[in-house]
Amino acid sequence: MLKVIADQPAIKKYAGQFNKKFKPFIDEEIKVKLGHQGAGFPAKVLWSKELGIWKFSQTIKEVRYWNAFGIGKPGTSSVISIASEINFPWEQIDRKTGGAFAEDAWGNVFVIHRGKIGGGKKGIGKLLFEHNYRGVWSFMEDGDSISQVAVIGDLKSSRFALQAAQFVKKIEIMKSTVVPSTQTEMNFSEITFREDLIGSVTPLPEDEIISACDHDLVVSELAALLQKQKVKIGNDSESELFAVDTSENRISYIFEVLTDTKEKSVLAAAAKLLLQTSAAALNPLPVLVLPEDNVNGYAKELRRINISVIGFHWQEEKKVIFSGLEKIKFA
Repeated sequence: MLKVIADQPAIKKYAGQFNKKFKPFIDEEIKVKLGHQGAGFPAKVLWSKELGIWKFSQTIKEVRYWNAFGIGKPGTSSVISIASEINFPWEQIDRKTGGAFAEDAWGNVFVIHRGKIGGGKKGIGKLLFEHNYRGVWSFMEDGDSISQVAVIGDLKSSRFALQAAQFVKKIEIMKSTVVPSTQTEMNFSEITFREDLIGSVTPLPEDEIISACDHDLVVSELAALLQKQKVKIGNDSESELFAVDTSENRISYIFEVLTDTKEKSVLAAAAKLLLQTSAAALNPLPVLVLPEDNVNGYAKELRRINISVIGFHWQEEKKVIFSGLEKIKFA
């Protein structure tokens, strides 16, 4: 189980590392008027085109480390609003502060979020987060209690800024769709791919958290690649990613992405795919996406049960390269 970090020197160190992780991605500093708690004030935000977000950080001594984020390149003509915040307490345990650092049994440090989100709209708050956020969930030893928290990312990872940016985007989508739809079924024309539908809703074992922090990035990269290839894609609460055959008006492929390389995880993912494809209309084909090093160990057996296998690896630590995708015929 993760354990919250309450030591002030450690929090200070990790808060510094948190900010440094974004520096390689920053393109420019932009002067804006930043909206906060019903007011605006002049600020200089850091914009990253690659991440698609801007960031503003401020240390409020003996109170907290404040980190505000927004979506899209900000203009300078009006007050810009904050999409989400990842704040850390100055010291000790402060459950009123949304963010915190947590450590696992092997000394890995993670940035977590307690789900305290705001936005000035009715219905936006911790309850919305707990009921709707999909990503990496874990249990954490939180002083004298146990808390269920969302894991934003692995602080030591070279991909941490990417993981954090995806969290920010998910929160923005969640807040923008705060009014629940009464629709029970979407029309075919309304099928879309949404970042906030990627990830898990149940807590993971401690030894799976690091690999899970990359899972959503791989799904997003695969979705983006398919879109570039003009493949119609979508997702829902059951399937993180599927391809659509527009000529026949049906789901043609269902993808399951796995970053955990344990055999039990591969078997579980394969079973999930078989159940999903057998239950779906017009028999879509199952595709399992695995780390490239593990493809050969499972591909032959999986193909026997009609599951196609795609491999992936990281290029220069932040770009996902897929192998085998070219063998799948989408039209």
